[in-house]
Amino acid sequence: MFGIALSVAACLRGGTRVDVAWNLDPDRAPRFDPTEAVAITPGGGKLGGLLDGAIDSRLIEVASARPAEGRVVDVELTPIEADVVGVDPGTRLRILVTPADALPTELWDHLLERAPIGLAADIDGDRVTATRLVDGDDGNPVTIEAAAVTTRWRPTPTLVVMGPGPIADALGRAGAFLGWQVEHHPSPEAAVGLAATLSPIDGVVVLGHDTEATGRVLQAALGSRAGYIGSIGPASLQTARGDWLAFRGVTDIDRVSGPAGIDIGAKRPEEVAIAVVAEMIARTSSH
Repeated sequence: MFGIALSVAACLRGGTRVDVAWNLDPDRAPRFDPTEAVAITPGGGKLGGLLDGAIDSRLIEVASARPAEGRVVDVELTPIEADVVGVDPGTRLRILVTPADALPTELWDHLLERAPIGLAADIDGDRVTATRLVDGDDGNPVTIEAAAVTTRWRPTPTLVVMGPGPIADALGRAGAFLGWQVEHHPSPEAAVGLAATLSPIDGVVVLGHDTEATGRVLQAALGSRAGYIGSIGPASLQTARGDWLAFRGVTDIDRVSGPAGIDIGAKRPEEVAIAVVAEMIARTSSH
């Protein structure tokens, strides 16, 4: 749901109809992020993704009827759909599909801030009769009762790694082990854009001898709300990166941890990665 929040909010501001859908049975599709959702615009356009698009045609059909309220759709997966989802044919999933403007306006503000948030929906049969926001930190991702369903969305930290080599690869593995969303880019083009959008629970780490490439990513990260900014390398590289930033008017670099990582005497790439992710956890744990 976090991934589509900006687009949905833009549609709502522009007066464009948009319907959103998410899975109420995440335990039955365990390989998918329980916070994922898809937004459907008139004509069958899509924003975001749900279950690798396995049931898109069904969701588009529901949305094309332009319902005024939300519905819980019971989907029995065909063999082809089940193969995409990675479950047994005949598996049943409950999907909530609702016009975005039927949800509390404040929901999108919380999602844009990447803050944990919950939504309680009153259910009459398959109809959603009312919705309200609830605490997103306390409780299971989805709780289904006879006349209500509550969904809680908790953001997954993103770790952006820019640079090549064994340490970058080890950082990717360490972040994935922790369940983070890892974006590893050897060159700066994509990393700069990602770094500029990070939130206080996210982090970015740069490494490599290309001062301009690492400097560009650090500059973007310093302009964001990233909770952790790590710069890997010896003192000479830290100085070069600092000089590059200063030449471009960026002199407040207190948020940059360089050399990155808790001092544990790390030498091997895997040890360096552990030191860095541990420092990121320490820096972002309050958010």
